[in-house]
Amino acid sequence: MKTNLLVSVIIPTFNRADLIGRAIKSVLAQSYPNFEIIVVDNASSDNTAEVVSSIVDVRIKFIRHSVNKGPAASRNTGLSNSRGDFITFLDSDDEWLPEKLACQLDVFSKETVGLVFTNGYNEAIKTMAITAPVASGIYYDPGKDKFYPLRKLITPSSSWMLPLEVIKKIGSFDEAMITWDDGDYLARVAYKFPLYFLNKDLVIWHASGVHLNVMNQDLVNGKELFLNKNFDFLKTDKEYLFKFYRSLGKDMMLFDKQKARPYLFKAFKINPTDLSTIGKIIRTFKG
Repeated sequence: MKTNLLVSVIIPTFNRADLIGRAIKSVLAQSYPNFEIIVVDNASSDNTAEVVSSIVDVRIKFIRHSVNKGPAASRNTGLSNSRGDFITFLDSDDEWLPEKLACQLDVFSKETVGLVFTNGYNEAIKTMAITAPVASGIYYDPGKDKFYPLRKLITPSSSWMLPLEVIKKIGSFDEAMITWDDGDYLARVAYKFPLYFLNKDLVIWHASGVHLNVMNQDLVNGKELFLNKNFDFLKTDKEYLFKFYRSLGKDMMLFDKQKARPYLFKAFKINPTDLSTIGKIIRTFKG
């Protein structure tokens, strides 16, 4: 295999001193050797810096934010400090299997796509992230597919690889989004470029608090901002928009029933026969 292509591995982290070493070592164990690791510490209050400095390898670069700027800012710091021909991301509580980079580069040597994402093991549910029998290949093509790209399950950013040229065209992550910044970025790529699914077990997603998707106000706010930013595309797929409205309304009910109600009514307007939506609307008037 040719090893002249440099891969940048961006690892955002915050207070993960107990986990960051595992993530870094999984990159150092890659069969493809030509990579750089950019660890971006988002103002951790633990000993993350000491853990990273204890792993001696010239391919590791450590950058620390003086204040917590959020996950999107950490990814952007990584992007602005990367030199790679290809860009990857690895959450600091996840890890890669040794062939991850090599397998993705092999796809790019054969296919003209904007992003390659892989399958892997989701520790939280004790099974593969995508269990459907989907063959490796083009997963979404904006020139052919008419449904909204995120309607199909796409694994999180620890599985992604993108060419630098695509990153240059898409730009940076939206730092106004505390959550859903990765989903927003993925959608922006999919609006312009085909996505390729490599159905191989190459990532392990561990069951940390973030990956358990515990509902909080930040997740709801991020989801609402995603809707506002991407509505012109979302509205072209009524089925997905209905599910998005219903899901956003359900999540928002935990914090503000009155604010949740308009989203549930919008879902009802698209699909007035869905009983679960009707039940949720009724509950917004109680208590």
